Amino acid sequence: MQPLTDQGVWELLARRVVDLENAVAEARRWRQAGEIVALTNGCFDILHAGHLFSFLWARQLADRLIVGINDDASVRGLKGPKRPINPERERAMLVAALRMVDLVVLFPERTADRLIEAVRPHFYVKGGDYVLATLPEAATVRRVGARLVFVPLLPGRSTTGTLARIMATGLTDRE
Repeated sequence: MQPLTDQGVWELLARRVVDLENAVAEARRWRQAGEIVALTNGCFDILHAGHLFSFLWARQLADRLIVGINDDASVRGLKGPKRPINPERERAMLVAALRMVDLVVLFPERTADRLIEAVRPHFYVKGGDYVLATLPEAATVRRVGARLVFVPLLPGRSTTGTLARIMATGLTDRE
């Protein structure tokens, strides 16, 4: 058996990382088959247990889960010039490899409004760091008739917290 390369891994997961058009078509097929569709989104720069908890929660609500991932340019716009840590392709591969995730869609906007409008999920799931008043996509969620669900945060689990802990160790890439 040949060892996998980055390209080989990407090819294995490519059917699960789709463009918006394919995600919309698949979501439509699922809804027509009577399946419940959930959508969540984020940067998912450094995958951690809080992300997994949110994905599992979303999947408990639905038969199918679509995860939108901000592309590199939109992450820089949201988080600053030193982010993302991991490039979009790797972030997409990691999330697509998770059993509870059916599809991954990279998107270039700072918010998921266009993704929500296009996919029209039954549930839109976000972390508990948001409330209705601070969620940029709230009006779009209402407009498409999706049910909005906020998932409780796992204490101490965030990308920013993980980066701070790494920086505090003073470790170099050789340790």
